[in-house]
Amino acid sequence: MSSPPLLRPRTLAARRLLAPLLVLGLLAAAAMLLRRALRHYDVAQLDEDLVALGAGAVLAALAATAVSYLAMTGYDALALRYVKHPLPYRCYGLASFVATAFGNNLGASAVVGAALRARVYSSWQVPRAAITAIIGFNLVTLTLGVTVLAGSGMLLDPARVGQALHLPDAVITGLGSLLLVSVLAYLLWSRFGRSIGWRGWRVDRPAPRLAVAQVLLSTLEWLAMAAALYVLLPGEGRLPFLAFAVAFAIATVAGLVSNVPGGLGVFESTLVLLIASSTSPGALAVALVAYRLCYFVLPLLLAAVLLVVHEARRSAVATASASASAMPAGPRSLARLPSVPTSSVLALVMAGAGVFMLLVGDLPGPGELDVSAMTISLAGLGALFTAQGLHHRLKRAWVAALALLTGVTGVATAHADLVLAAVTAGLALLLVLAGSTFYRGVLLARPRNPSWSITAAVLIGVAVWWYEFSGLCGVVNAPLWAASVSGGASGADRVAMVVGAVGVLIGGRRIARAVIPDPQVRCEVEMAKVAGIVAQSGRCTSHLAFTGDKRFHFNPSATSFLMYQVEGRSWVVMGDPVGDPDDVGDLVASFVAEVDSHGGRPVFYNVSSEHTDLYRDCGLSLAKLGEEAVIVLDEFTLAGKARMGLRNCRNKSQRLGLSVDFVAVQDVTPLLPALREVSDAWLTHRNGKEKRFSLGAFDEDYVARFPLVVVRQEEQIIAFATLWIDGDGQQVQVDLMRRLPDGPRTVMTYLFIECILWAKEQGFSSFSLGVAPLSGLRSDVAPSAWDRVGHLLWTHGERFYNFKGLRAFKQGFQPRWRTCYVATPGGLVLPKVMVDVATLVGGGIRGIVRS
Repeated sequence: MSSPPLLRPRTLAARRLLAPLLVLGLLAAAAMLLRRALRHYDVAQLDEDLVALGAGAVLAALAATAVSYLAMTGYDALALRYVKHPLPYRCYGLASFVATAFGNNLGASAVVGAALRARVYSSWQVPRAAITAIIGFNLVTLTLGVTVLAGSGMLLDPARVGQALHLPDAVITGLGSLLLVSVLAYLLWSRFGRSIGWRGWRVDRPAPRLAVAQVLLSTLEWLAMAAALYVLLPGEGRLPFLAFAVAFAIATVAGLVSNVPGGLGVFESTLVLLIASSTSPGALAVALVAYRLCYFVLPLLLAAVLLVVHEARRSAVATASASASAMPAGPRSLARLPSVPTSSVLALVMAGAGVFMLLVGDLPGPGELDVSAMTISLAGLGALFTAQGLHHRLKRAWVAALALLTGVTGVATAHADLVLAAVTAGLALLLVLAGSTFYRGVLLARPRNPSWSITAAVLIGVAVWWYEFSGLCGVVNAPLWAASVSGGASGADRVAMVVGAVGVLIGGRRIARAVIPDPQVRCEVEMAKVAGIVAQSGRCTSHLAFTGDKRFHFNPSATSFLMYQVEGRSWVVMGDPVGDPDDVGDLVASFVAEVDSHGGRPVFYNVSSEHTDLYRDCGLSLAKLGEEAVIVLDEFTLAGKARMGLRNCRNKSQRLGLSVDFVAVQDVTPLLPALREVSDAWLTHRNGKEKRFSLGAFDEDYVARFPLVVVRQEEQIIAFATLWIDGDGQQVQVDLMRRLPDGPRTVMTYLFIECILWAKEQGFSSFSLGVAPLSGLRSDVAPSAWDRVGHLLWTHGERFYNFKGLRAFKQGFQPRWRTCYVATPGGLVLPKVMVDVATLVGGGIRGIVRS
C-alpha cells in the first residue's frame, strides 16, 4: 500500500482570513453608523472647513498632543522606578514615544506597543522580565487615568453625562462612584496591601508615592488627549469639558478594543453616537479629521524618523564592533549605509505613508494631483499590506512597494510636483539599496491557485476604471472613509468602493503572507537514502520518517537528515537530527536558513538535551515539553516489594489465558488482516482518528516494517504493538499500540512487562516507554510563562487529557526520566507554535483531546 501525498490542511486559509474579515466587518458597521449621522454633510466642503478651523485651534490641538505624549513618557519613567532599572530620559522617552505613536496607528495597539517597547528597551540591555513588568505597569497606569476621568466626570455633572450616554442620573452617579472607589482601592493596596501571587505569578505592589503619581500623570494624559479634540470643536453648544471627556474616553477605549488600525471608524462612530445631540455632525466630522492629523499622523511621521535614527545608530554600533579592525577609516560611513534601512524601519515608514493616504485621500506634497481621492485611499490600504510584507522581508512585497512608489513618482512628476516626486523616489532608492534585506520567497513563482490573484487584479482594475476613466462616477472627490459615509454617493459608486476594497484585501493578504513550500509527493529514491541513514545511526524515534507525512532536509553528502512538516508558518522538525553526529551543526544551521528564506518559524519538537547548545546558538529558545521514561534493562527485575504490582498483573493476565508472542518482520504480513480488525475496533471505541507526525499509524506498509508483539486470548489477537529498534541495536521502544476495547484491563501493562523482559533477554541496554507530556515542569518561585501554562494544564486538564494518569502508569515501571524539549523562536510565538504542532499531530486540538 503506497503512502498518500503530503497534503497541507485547508483550514489555514480560513483562519488567516478570519481576522481581516472581522476588522472589515467592524469598519463596515462603523461606516454605516457614520453615514447615517453625516448624511446631510457635504464632504466636498471638508477642505474649506479644515482651513476655517483657524491657526489658533490647530496650535492648541498640537500643544495638547505634545502634553499627552510627554505625559506618556512619564509612564515609562514611573515603570522604570517600579522595576528598579534606571535609564536616562533619551532612552525611555524614545521607547515610549515610538511605541505609542505606532501602536495608536497600526491597530492591536497593546501588542504593537509592547513589541516596539521590547525592541527599543532590549537595545539598552533591559532584562526581558523587566520589560514585561514595564509593559504591565504602563497598562495599569493607562487604566487608572481613564477610570478617574470617567468617574469624576460622572459625579461632577451626572445630568450632562447621562444625556451623552443616554442613561438615568442615578445610574451615572453609581457608575462614577464605583470607578472612583476602584482607584481608591488601588491606592489603599499600594499603602497597606501585599504582593499578589497565584501559581507562580507575582505582582508586587508599587510604593504609595508611585501609585499616586500613576493616578495623577495618567489623568493629566487623558485630559490632554481629550483636549486635543475638544479645542477643535465649535464653541457654540458644545458639552462642558468633563462631560465631553467621559464620552471621549469611552470612544477611545472602544477603538482600542476593536483592534482596527487607529480605531478608525469605531472611535468616530462611538463619539458621534454619544455627543451628536450637542454638536453638529458636520462640525464633529471636521474636528475628527483635524484631530487624526494632529494626534495620529504627525506623531507617527516623527516616530518613524526617530526610529530610523535609532536603528541606524544601533546598526552602526553592531557593524563597528564586528568589523572595526578590518574596515578602512575613509569609507566607514558609506559602508554603514545599507544597514540603515532595515526591513522593520522601511515597513513602518511605508505604513505611515499608507495611513496618511487612507485618511486624507491625497499624496504627500503640495501639488494638486489629478487622481481621485478614492484611488489614492485604495493605494494607501494596499501600502499597509505591503508594509506588513516588508516587515517579513518578502521579495514580492519589496517589488510591490517599489511598483507603488514608482507609480506615485510618475504621477507626481507628470503634474510638476517635484517635492512629492523627490520624497517617493528617495524612499524607493532606500528600498533598492536595501534589496538584499528582502530575500524571502521568489519573485516569479507560479501560484498554486491563480484565481485569487486574478480576482484581486480584476476587482481593483474595475474600481480604478470606474473612478478614473469611465466618466460615470458621481461621487465627491473624498477619501474612502468619507465617501462611504457621504449621503451624496450613488449606489453604483458604493459598489465600486466595496469592489476595490475587497480586491485590495485579497491581493494584500497574498502579498503579505508567508511563503509556504509546495506539497511533496513521496520519492522512492529519497526514502531509500532515509532508510540507509536510519539503519546505520538512527535513534528509535527516527523510524517516524516512514509514516508517510514527512519532508526531509539532507546535508550535502546525504549522511544525515531532519524530518519535518510545515503547518502555518511553523516548520516543525520531529526529534533530533538523524545521522552522522559530525554533520549535526551544519545540518541544523542550513535548515534554519532555509526556513528563514521562506519567512517561517523553525521548530524542533521533542528533542533531547544533547543538542540544546546548538539550538540556542541558532537563536532558538528551549521550553520543557515533558519527560521520557527510560528503563535501564540491567537494573530491571520483577523481584522485590516495589515490583509487586507488576508481578500481580502478570500473574493475573496469565490466569486469564493471555499469552504473548514476538513476531519477526518477515512474519508480520500474514497477520495484517487480524491486526487491522483490532486497530479499527480501538479507533471506533475511542471516536478518534489516526495520528502520524509524532506517532505511527496503522498503515500496512508501515506496520510491516517492524517486529511486533501480540497478545492472544484463546488464539485470538486482542492487542498488539510495533517495536522500534535503534540503529545501534541498544534501545527498544513501543510505537503503535492497539487493543480490543472489551479485552482485559491488564492487557497493555502485561504487554509492556513482557516486552521489557524480552528486550532484556535479547541483550538490549534500555527500553523507552515514551514521553509523558507536561511532566516535570517547574512550579517553583521562578517558572517561565510556558512552565506556568503547562503546570496549569497538568493540574486541571485531566478532563481533556490523562496527563497525570499517563505519568503514573509509566512511573509504575520505575524508569529514569529524561527531559524533552521544544526549541522555538523567542518571544510570544510558543502558544501559536504548539497549536501548529497539535494540528500536525492530531488534525487540531480536537483531535488531540478525542484521543
